[in-house]
Amino acid sequence: MRELLFKNITSENKKRKDLYVTETFDKNGVTTTTQRHSIYIVGACNKFKTLEELAEWKKTMSFKANKRHVFIIKKRDSKLNKDIFICDVVGRFYAVTGCDIFSIAFKHSFEVDFLYVKT
Repeated sequence: MRELLFKNITSENKKRKDLYVTETFDKNGVTTTTQRHSIYIVGACNKFKTLEELAEWKKTMSFKANKRHVFIIKKRDSKLNKDIFICDVVGRFYAVTGCDIFSIAFKHSFEVDFLYVKT
């Protein structure tokens, strides 16, 4: 058996996007569930009159503060006979449209759950 679930949610003000995909399948007495979850949040918007102003802003900006952070977690639940593996990536990037630049924060999460059926 294989089950898929997709969700694509956008906030009313269009500043938050939430994408979610989960897949569950059984094989050889193990139920495996994978979840991919991506969240994007539009933050500050800087408007410039010319591309030269935008280029100057880029020179003064410190991009070192916007490094991505990776978190890897492994859990074991012996009561439920379940293993969980989680990988999260959190960061920020910039998107340019014309002379406007948007700061976009994101979180990508990937989780795998293994549920072992006792025989």
